[in-house]
Parts: sequence; structure tokens; C-alpha cells
Amino acid sequence: MWTVDIDVGGTLTDGIFTRGDQVVCVKVDSTPHDLTVCLFECLAQGAAKLGFAEPMDLLENVELIRWSTTITSNVLAERRGPRIGLLVSQGHEKDLYGKPSPSVVLGRLLAEGDVVGLNGSRDETVIMNAVRSLLENGVRRICVSLQGSAGYQQQEAAIKKIVDRQYPDHFLGSVPVLAGSDMAKGADDSTRTCYALINAYTHGALAATLFKAEDELRETYRYPGAFLVSHVNGGVAGIYKTKAIDTIESGPILGLQGSAYVARHYGLNDVIALDVGGTTAKVGVLRKSEPITRKPSDFFGITVNVALPYLRSIALGGGSVVKPAGRAQVQLGPESMGSFPGPACYGLGGDQATLTDAFVSAGLINPDYFLGGAKQLDAQLARKTIDELIAHPLQLSTEQACQAIIDHAFSMVAELVNEAQADLREKLSRHALFAYGGNGGLFACGVAEKLGLQTVYLFALGPVFSAFGSSVSDISHLYERGVTGIQVSPEGIAGVRDIVREMKAESVQDLMGEGISPDDVTYTVELELTQNGTSLSASCAELTLRAPGELQAAVETALAAAGSFQGRDFQFRLIRLRARKTMPKSHLGQRSLGPADSANARIGSRPVAWGSRGAEAQIFRWESLQPGNQVAGPAILEGANTTYLVPENWTATVDALGNAVVKRTQKA
Repeated sequence: MWTVDIDVGGTLTDGIFTRGDQVVCVKVDSTPHDLTVCLFECLAQGAAKLGFAEPMDLLENVELIRWSTTITSNVLAERRGPRIGLLVSQGHEKDLYGKPSPSVVLGRLLAEGDVVGLNGSRDETVIMNAVRSLLENGVRRICVSLQGSAGYQQQEAAIKKIVDRQYPDHFLGSVPVLAGSDMAKGADDSTRTCYALINAYTHGALAATLFKAEDELRETYRYPGAFLVSHVNGGVAGIYKTKAIDTIESGPILGLQGSAYVARHYGLNDVIALDVGGTTAKVGVLRKSEPITRKPSDFFGITVNVALPYLRSIALGGGSVVKPAGRAQVQLGPESMGSFPGPACYGLGGDQATLTDAFVSAGLINPDYFLGGAKQLDAQLARKTIDELIAHPLQLSTEQACQAIIDHAFSMVAELVNEAQADLREKLSRHALFAYGGNGGLFACGVAEKLGLQTVYLFALGPVFSAFGSSVSDISHLYERGVTGIQVSPEGIAGVRDIVREMKAESVQDLMGEGISPDDVTYTVELELTQNGTSLSASCAELTLRAPGELQAAVETALAAAGSFQGRDFQFRLIRLRARKTMPKSHLGQRSLGPADSANARIGSRPVAWGSRGAEAQIFRWESLQPGNQVAGPAILEGANTTYLVPENWTATVDALGNAVVKRTQKA
């Protein structure tokens, strides 16, 4: 049986179809107006590549589909969610329990006038007057987040019940009400409020798309298998047990998960993960082969006190618009031409110069072999657009204009890595660089040169790397409870065990609700503690939670390993349970290494305006390179789904996995 992993990007949608060691990749244009369109186009292309007459025939042989979408990220970034009303404790109408005041959420997700403070009264008339005032102002969804509700959820539940009783589901005027305590169990009131608001703001768009996709899969295509959605925690889950906020930035996080999977295989501890697509460039960092997490985290400028994988991004990709910006200087983005009309070279009406037009004009992208020849590019139109809009205003030649554009793009990403270095207070100069995404192979060595890095990894599955990350992901659910006053002692650990048992029961219920057997589930318990104002984190991995003393022994071991465990005066602050069930995965098949000679893959040469002092590069077919083959730059490795650049003073060696390890041979 096949498994299918589909990742929707801002410009292109990637698919991986896997059965054992067989892996087939496809790319189609993303369709922002309706992401179900590119989902089914991806399935259709995959079916054709695999020799099935119709997608329905393929789906009869598929046991699992994992889908990562950009819906919630798009809604949040573009601020096109519904009008939200918020009920809070009186006195917190502006700060929403956090800093600064007024909260950054105001004016972004909701208007100041759509926040009502309650004085703690349970009087139904007072509550309904507040609700009616919001509805009369045009509010369509209501959030309730009262101070201290993590440990006292009854008041929020009571307000929700009052509103539901007045506006039941079967009336057209039904009002969806979301309690902050339903969204986050931590003790931080600000985070719980932001979680509720973000979820309410993005829920409608995500639910409409996911249910439309599932209905079509089930009813039109008769697909009987599992349909799972990617989560920001790096796992997947069923639609019915997914909250909208779970999916924000899940695609880029999958790229980090794929990086961690490969890093562990290579035995690499320290890695910079660089994802460059058509719309954005993103940077994450791995330590000990795992993504670094940060707390607090950030959702498009909204701070939440939750630990999530560290990721920085900028609006830069192949579709980024280029404009003159002073003498011999250019500006890239933040505007993007997307997949339609796309760069000028697409020939679909795009009238702005883009980074892709510069790559084509510089000879780095073959216009006759873009996406393996599936999309023909117009090189003359690309050059004309660069000439008229960039080169002529800056009084540069076409080649000089392309050099300025490409150099600036590489500098922007290098600066993004430097910002990550400053954020993490960690030197990254000895890290390996993993580059992936549709344009990662073109950026990799240029960015590495600017950062002084010596080793770059380019992947056979690099063009669809987030989909690859999906293909090695498991079902994962995350549960949290904020606690206070529980000491690290046998009695305290017994109390923690009761809380963990409660969360475990919730995870079993959720899995069964998804139609997934809870057998063979493993659990990770993560603890956050405080001692005299100092925080400590400890993780107890791979627990079954069946043996009575298992948790207590694991807690003691984890605290001792943390190195700061002194005495018994720690207090538990947060208990996090991660439930994981293994799913079918892609396999990293290895082949024997052959000779270094790569002449069998060489297909010619062509002029280039970047990466070669001689203004010419050798051209190789990526798919024809064999393990052991070496390619000395300047060279361009043309693949069916992307292009890899090996500049002068760099040498690429294809390894047993079919990836290229590119090393600097001398200082550029």
C-alpha cells in the first residue's frame, strides 16, 4: 500500500508517494483561492506518474494521506478572519493579562471596542447584555478568557452555557463561543487568551477547507484510508481532533522534523536548516540532532508562552518582486508574484521583475527544463523585464543587475541566520547547512560563503523536503496542565502521576475518536519546575505509563540529568504529556559508492553570471549522478524538480543516500 504526503506552499504544492523503498515526487501550482484544488491536482499527477488511469484507482491502494496546509498561517498573516468579541476580567480590557499595554492583539485580531470586561458577576442579565452589545456591533464569534481560569474553569463554562442557551445551534443566529480554558491548560492567562483568539480567528477557514477535502475524498473518490493533518508539534492528527492553532506554520516545522531525521542518520549534532521556496525563506537550528525550541514563541508577532521549535522567516523566495533601491542597490520583497501570475518568465501576465527572472537571466535556471520541462519559461521575457525595470534604472548591464539581485538575496538569508545566532546566543559558524525547498539548492553555497560555513548538504528530496518531513512523522497529541504548589517529593510525584493519568485517558479518548487504536502508544512526559525563581526543564522519554513506579523513577532520573537538581525545594509548574503512535514512514535507502568520475552525468555547459570567474559552468543531470560521483564547481546540477548550484571553489560528492555533500575547497 502507498502513503501520500502533501505540503501546500505559498507558490507550489509538493507531494511524496511512498511504498517501501519506492518514492515518487510531484509538484503542482498552489491554488490560494481553494487549496483543495491543488490537493487533488497533486493526487492526479501522482496517479499518472505511478501508472494509474485515475486518482480513484491510486486511492484504492493508499492507506494514509498526510496533508500540511498554509490556511491558518495565511488567515493570520493577511488578517482576514471573522470579527471576534472577547469577554475578559474587568481591568484587563487593554493588556489582556500581558505586556505591553495595549496588547499587540488589539487592532490586529480584534478591535478595542470588541473587548468587554466582566466584574466576576454570574448574573445572566449582565452577561447577556455584554454579549448582545458585541453582536450588535457585528461580532460573529465570542471568546471568554477570565483571569485564573486555568485552575477554575467553571466560570468560563457557565458563561459559555448561558450564551449557548440563548443562541442554540439550531437557530440561524447561533453564536460560536470559545473558552480560553478549552484551548490551553497552562497557568498563563495571556497565552490562554491569545490561543483562544487565534483559534477563533482561523477556525472557520480551516474547517471549511478540511471538511471539503475530506468529503470529496470520501464521497467522490471513495477513499477509505486515514486522512491526517500536520500539526506544529511535528506530528499529525485527525481532522476531528485538530484545533486550528495546531496547524499554524506546520509545513515549515515539518522541514525541521525532516532535517532532524536526516541529521540523526548522518550523526550530525549541529545543523542550520534553510528552507527557501517561492514565497518565504525560513531558518531553524538543530542541536544534538533535534530542533531547538524556544519559550516564549511567536505567531506572526503575537507572543505566546509556549515552547515551539525555533524558526525565523522573511518574505523572500523565487516569486519575490525586485525593485531598484539607490545606486547599484536593489530591494527584494516583501511583495511576491506567487504562482499566478508568477514571475515574468512564466508568461502568464506577470509584469514585475522577480528573483526567478534574475536566476533565469543569469543562466542558473534552464528555462527549457524548469520542473523537468513541465513548465516552459520565457528567458527573453525574463531578461527584458530585468533590463527595463532594474538594469536600465540603475545603469547596469543585465548581468550586473542579476548579480546585484542574487547577491542581495543571499545576504538577506545570511542576515536571517545571523539574527538566529543572536537570538539563540549560540555560535553557528561550525554548523552544517541543510538547504532545501524549491530554491534551497540555488541559495545554499552562496549563503554558506557569506556565513563562513564549510559544509552544505543538498538533498535528492530537497524540493519536497517538508513533504518528506511529513512522511516520517507520527500521530502526535500534546496535552498540558499548569500546576502550582506541588513539591518534588514522593507525595508530589504521586499527584503529578494522577494528572498524567488524566491526560493519558484524554489522549486515549482522542485517538479512539479519530478511529485510531490506542495500542502501542508511547508517551513522553516533560516537566517544568521552579526553585527560588530559577526554571528547570526535564524530560522523561518513551514511557508506557503502565508500571506503578515508572513515572517516579523517570522523574528522579530526568531531574538528576538536568544537573541543577539540589534538594527537594523544587515546585512543579507545568506538566506536558506527548502521546505518539508510530505511522508508516519513508525509508532512506542506501546504495554502494562508485567512482568519483561524474562524466556520465555531464550534459554540457552554459554561460552564467554568478558562481564562476570564467562566466561559464558545467551542467550535470542530477538524476544521472551516482553515489561516489564528484562534481567540482562551477557547476549546475539540473534536477526534475529543482536546480542545485555548486560555485567555484566548492566540490559536491554524491553519498550513499543520493544526497550531495558540498564542501568548500578553498576560501572564496
